[in-house]
Amino acid sequence: MNQPQSNNSSSVRILIVDAEVMMCELLQYKFENEGYDVAIAHSAESAFKMPIADFSLVLVDLMGTEYDGIKFIKAVKQNPETYNVSLMMITAKAGEDDVVAALDAGADDFLPKPFSSRELIARVKSIIRRRRVTLHRRMNNELNYRGLSVDLGSGVVLIDNEAISLSKTEFLILAMLMRNRNQFFDRSEIQHEVWDEGSVSDRTIDTNISRLRKKIGAYGRNIINRQGFGYGFVE
Repeated sequence: MNQPQSNNSSSVRILIVDAEVMMCELLQYKFENEGYDVAIAHSAESAFKMPIADFSLVLVDLMGTEYDGIKFIKAVKQNPETYNVSLMMITAKAGEDDVVAALDAGADDFLPKPFSSRELIARVKSIIRRRRVTLHRRMNNELNYRGLSVDLGSGVVLIDNEAISLSKTEFLILAMLMRNRNQFFDRSEIQHEVWDEGSVSDRTIDTNISRLRKKIGAYGRNIINRQGFGYGFVE
């Protein structure tokens, strides 16, 4: 038996969702030899009982079952908690329409059966590499505190995965305070960061922060005005 590769694979969890027992066991053996942590489900129902969000990649077939692979992929992608999980379709149904349907549903890749183990492993490693790059970029572009998420790239603010509407000024204030949590900024520092040019009154800054507090609900309590220090987002 080959020894697991020292490629930091142990942090990668793979879920195989396939009704074929022997296929699952074969794939499990191959991936565990590569150092991956592997789990198996023989139906969509069994898979949904597992913590899918904890897996880096899900390999799915389920063609010919009542709840097929396309439905499974759509369900995973429509759930905000599992949206970011990578998915790969592996199936004997490999017509052009099948490939298009899988990719449209949200699959990251499609590999028709039969396939070589070398190609499968190479494709899986490629997906995992892309996932790591994506997660790294997202971590650098997202500010998160509990259920509050600020995406610096898209300008989207989510509370418990529900988007809220902020003005550009409110967004910039929130981003500034969340980027520098537990630090305080006086009004002149906030003005310099948020307003491109010109002078704004202290009242204008206070009004924008007051509106921001209301819009972010319970998290508004985290924005503190400490006399003599200024405003800060306190954990």
